[in-house]
Amino acid sequence: MTFKIHTEGMSFYYDDFRAITNISLGFHEQQITAIIGPSGCGKSTFLRTLNRINDTIPGTRLEGKVLLDGEDIYSPEQDVVELRRRVGMVFQRPNPFPKSVFDNVAFGPEVLGLAKGAELDDLVQRSLEDVALWDEVKDGLRKSALSLSDGQQQRLCLARVLAVGSEVILMDEPCSALDPIATLGIEELMRELAETYTIIIVTHSMQQAARVSDWTGLFWLGELVEFGLTKEIFTRPKEKRTEYYITGRVG
Repeated sequence: MTFKIHTEGMSFYYDDFRAITNISLGFHEQQITAIIGPSGCGKSTFLRTLNRINDTIPGTRLEGKVLLDGEDIYSPEQDVVELRRRVGMVFQRPNPFPKSVFDNVAFGPEVLGLAKGAELDDLVQRSLEDVALWDEVKDGLRKSALSLSDGQQQRLCLARVLAVGSEVILMDEPCSALDPIATLGIEELMRELAETYTIIIVTHSMQQAARVSDWTGLFWLGELVEFGLTKEIFTRPKEKRTEYYITGRVG
């Protein structure tokens, strides 16, 4: 089993504050990895280093390496636009563009020159089918995406990621703003997508991590406390902090 993306001795700073400390962690291809830990422990910061979204924040810097298919994504030669095409992100709250359902999915492929005309129509349909949304929106593709339910909007945002050919999907608490039924739909979708994509999810829900992930890592004050197969982390943790956190005694 190969790593699709991994970090080597990675630390991350906001000005003089070190938010992430010396993390070396590999993410297996076509697997789901959950990152868990208390609020403020660096989970989301870590996730955003994997496609350089943190670059937009003044005063940030990274030490160490982040490798995608063995190539350092922080090298001066890295095309950041291409990186973010390959490593897409779904955020905590759905953030559809104030455009039609069709235009939301078509926007990325059009800008990147990936498809046009009938080929673009087919790509939009496939992407919506892949997130189990096509049947719900096919008769309203020209309606505003903002008219969709929260769960539908989150699936639409995921379709946008798939439409540009992403290989890694980063998900930052993608269900925290959704109701239980919509959450279950997103979780089922993640399991299906993991047959093709590498998925990394940050979640506060221990139940969600246990249900959907193959691997789990516990972060604590910017450090990686423990990492392993999810079933082992939740039944036979090696570290006391892991045991205390997953049983609700701390955190």
